[in-house]
Amino acid sequence: MTREAPRLLLVDDSRVTREMERRILEDAGFRVEVAADGDEAMRRLAAESFDCLVTDIEMPGLDGFQLTEELRRAERFARLPIVVV
Repeated sequence: MTREAPRLLLVDDSRVTREMERRILEDAGFRVEVAADGDEAMRRLAAESFDCLVTDIEMPGLDGFQLTEELRRAERFARLPIVVV
């Protein structure tokens, strides 16, 4: 039986960095979706299911620290692995 690759949400406001990280993560076997900032990430997370979140720290609006704090307050995301880059 083949196991499906983990689905990851990558959040970074820099298009160049986001695409570089996306390629690296896809090459490592992840299914990667992207968001350009913390607000978009929150919308995506509310509507879709992910196995992990990778986020930048410095972003306009909701930054990586604030995004992590918001997610940790929600029971639904209490166990979501979060990697801060």
